[in-house]
Amino acid sequence: MSLDQRSTAILSYLIKAQTYVKVEELVENYRISRRTVYYDIGKINDWLKENDLLPIQHVRSTGFLIDEETAKEVPRKLGTLRTWHYEYSARERKAWLAIYLMARDNPLYLENLMEKIRVSRNTTIEDLKGLKLELIRFNLTLEFERKSGYVIFGNEEDKRKAIVHYLQHVLPNENWQSLLSKIPMILNKSSNQFAFEKMKAVQQIVGESEQELNIQFTDEILYSLSFRLLLFCRRVSQGKKIIIDPIEKEVLRDTKQYKAAQKIGNKLSALFEMDFPEDEILYITKHLLSSRVQFSEDIEIVNSGSEILVKVVTQMVTDFQKYACVFFKDRQEIEKSLLLHIKPAYYRIRYGLEFESDMTISIKEQYHDIFLLTKKVISHLEAVVGKEVNENEIALIAMHFGGWMQKVGAKPAQRKKALLVCTNGVGTSRLLLHQLEGLFSTIDLIGSVSLREYERNQYDADFIISTIPLQEKSKPVFVVNPILTESEMESLLKKVNVYFDNSSKQSSSIDVLMEIIQKHATILDKELLQQELKQYLYKPEKVAKEIGKPTLSSILQMKYIQLKKEASDWKDAIRMASEPLLREGAISEEYVQAMIHSINKMGPYIVVAPKVAIPHARPEDGVKKLSMSLLKLSKAAPFSESRKHDIQIVIVLAAIDGETHLKALSQLTEMFSSPENLNKVLLARSTEEIFDLVTAYSK
Repeated sequence: MSLDQRSTAILSYLIKAQTYVKVEELVENYRISRRTVYYDIGKINDWLKENDLLPIQHVRSTGFLIDEETAKEVPRKLGTLRTWHYEYSARERKAWLAIYLMARDNPLYLENLMEKIRVSRNTTIEDLKGLKLELIRFNLTLEFERKSGYVIFGNEEDKRKAIVHYLQHVLPNENWQSLLSKIPMILNKSSNQFAFEKMKAVQQIVGESEQELNIQFTDEILYSLSFRLLLFCRRVSQGKKIIIDPIEKEVLRDTKQYKAAQKIGNKLSALFEMDFPEDEILYITKHLLSSRVQFSEDIEIVNSGSEILVKVVTQMVTDFQKYACVFFKDRQEIEKSLLLHIKPAYYRIRYGLEFESDMTISIKEQYHDIFLLTKKVISHLEAVVGKEVNENEIALIAMHFGGWMQKVGAKPAQRKKALLVCTNGVGTSRLLLHQLEGLFSTIDLIGSVSLREYERNQYDADFIISTIPLQEKSKPVFVVNPILTESEMESLLKKVNVYFDNSSKQSSSIDVLMEIIQKHATILDKELLQQELKQYLYKPEKVAKEIGKPTLSSILQMKYIQLKKEASDWKDAIRMASEPLLREGAISEEYVQAMIHSINKMGPYIVVAPKVAIPHARPEDGVKKLSMSLLKLSKAAPFSESRKHDIQIVIVLAAIDGETHLKALSQLTEMFSSPENLNKVLLARSTEEIFDLVTAYSK
């Protein structure tokens, strides 16, 4: 008989436990009923009996226990049996197909693959079709050739990335002995003993590199890295070699992981009696850099060429504390520990070797708030690596934050969800959404929708912020202007916080005040008076922070204001508006290109008011210092085919972060919210006239 995937997983779980495991534990871990647990245990016991092993013991009040000798014997049997009694899932079958095809040295036809994954002809054909579609993401193609059988075509580095990806699909479900049993099939060797010895030798080489680097890999990485190296050696021996970019080579050679990789390469060369090229040494360096570690004894970790990542970690912890409303006492310790996680994550994302795990779904469900908070602060890592971080990597870092919060007994502040209803178009809604995100630390803006979308659909939000009055749908609605001034932001912050604030301290203060007022005056509306007293007494921390932020006139200086006749097109208008900032070294040429690229990608979202556009890009795209420039054109430049996107005032915003510019931006938007002021700028004949208006709104 054979075991299915879940039964095998339960058997492995019981072996690792080495103690009694309760029924409830298996129910929770595998999300199955008690009845299914007993059914699977019965199936496992039948398999054990068939292999002359003692059955699993069951003590009603304590749980299940596997005999110590049986626990030792199961993996040994798996290592010597010609086939492992295990029914693969479709996901695992595709993963093994990919691994077998990329390790082959002889043609593999349908019959060969059917034998390896032990399913029917039709199932194998369907799996191959599914694999072909999956390989597209790696820029690889799966083809059938009469002489060569099934072949995977593509760049060697892309094939290696696919190997790493598919190993992650099969490694978590198998123990080491079970994996060893597959080595002969992968290497096409008839001798099990030869394959076992080679694989164990590779594992020992990886273990020795831990001592060289003063680290300890996670168990999963130890097995995965050993398996990867075996497959990479296989490909090198077949003449399939990697090529590393010359500039990348210099960077990799400066790392201590390169020295460890050289020693690994020398040992692998001796083990497999083959030459190990320099590029392959450098490729191993990439994998060492991106491998997850359990701990590091390297006390110089913070000073080992990781300055930029140290800054990322500091920013992430700062923002996490702000959004979660917690304070980590051992901040230096948490930053050092987080850096240990961030460094390999940075290299995994950079080299396309990203971590994948089935745990991500559980983490998102069980630690939902912490996952969302981590997703908010991950932008700092994305800015440095230049790529979006996938949810698996975010979940790993969320586990790190969650562990520290449990350690210090902290809980994230209860978060609320808000929906923005905006009728003023994409440009205005984006700007307003940005202002709101900067305003609230414990509120998640779930998005912006039109009035029609709001009326047509139901949204999971605690309250609504809208640019027009709405009929309430059992949720409070706060009406705001399309562009918020500083005083309006303060007012909104007070209203929202007072509405959701259950602070006993403030409530007791209000009660005392109400008693005093009642003694000396007649109260017409007690509830309304309480609400207004709350708003008056509430001192939002955010607004206090605004005071130290630069004003509009300090950023948009007169030397950054230009008056020109016309621009050849919208791109030329952005370039012209950027000239003063380029000349002063406030931005780089890359920032100008980033602004143009952003509009090409997302359309004229930068049009925030009639005839006014505020092009901008991310700080990391080339901002040297916080600054702003203004270009007024006599003849409008079209930013799209629509006449409403004909622009005469182009304001380039170069922000250094998500907050420092907000005060100046709110003063600018307040200035242009008046049609009279817009007309003054359009009719201005000198930069002095415009700057006088800017100064008037900079107090």
